[in-house]
Amino acid sequence: MNCQSGKQIISLAALLAGLLVASQAVAQQDAPEDTPVVESFSASQFAERIPEGVPDDAEQVVNGAEFLNLYTGPGRGYVIDHVVEYGERLWLLKRRTDWVKVMTRTGKTGWTKISDLDEIFAVEGEQVTVPTPGIDDYRDQGFRLGFAYGDFAGANSLGVSLGYRFTGNISAELRATQTIGAYSDSQTYQVALLHQPFPQWRLSPYFMLGTGVNITSPNATIVATEDRQDTTMLTGIGVTTYLSRRFALRAEVANHYLLTSRENNQEIVEWKLGFDVFM
Repeated sequence: MNCQSGKQIISLAALLAGLLVASQAVAQQDAPEDTPVVESFSASQFAERIPEGVPDDAEQVVNGAEFLNLYTGPGRGYVIDHVVEYGERLWLLKRRTDWVKVMTRTGKTGWTKISDLDEIFAVEGEQVTVPTPGIDDYRDQGFRLGFAYGDFAGANSLGVSLGYRFTGNISAELRATQTIGAYSDSQTYQVALLHQPFPQWRLSPYFMLGTGVNITSPNATIVATEDRQDTTMLTGIGVTTYLSRRFALRAEVANHYLLTSRENNQEIVEWKLGFDVFM
């Protein structure tokens, strides 16, 4: 009896093992081939696709903040049109003052302040810093308009200048100065070449060399006098410091050497303080 029970148990175990092997074979035959992850529904839904119209020079970054507000224009006065979520990719398109225009992976564009982009990262994981407007912007500006007030050999002087930067170190200026004195008035018209050896410094010195004409009008009322026109040679040194993105404070001392028709030439020292407006 015991022997028959043992044989029955062994037969039952063999039957169960056979059924298990058969079910595994059927499952392997019915199972589809392995599907790549990139073709799965989740990957298709959340894949980072490059939107149409992205410029070739646009920089791709990933938002690391909880959210990022995109405005319809470069200013807080514009409305928030879109919110970028954490981990979403962005393309930096261009900068205007301290605002940056970006594009999302869905092709949506908007503006955000540079200070709000303090948690963006490259695709490789390195943190990306967007430069704020600084001295590089001043060096990129071509034209500038300047106004100055100073002392011209004891007389009050008011000057205006128009400058153009050719390179990071060299620029040229057209200068006009009106001088009002106790005994005579004068107008000076000059063209000057300026050399800025350290344009990357916020407090940047410069050297000046130029030429022009000086027209002197005496204020005598008893004896008739004539206006005098003399050629001038100009040398000087100055310093510029930047106050904001479009304004700079400027101070200089210049030496005017007047080539007169009289026996002795005249040398005049001029001090000026003014500001430049970048255009």
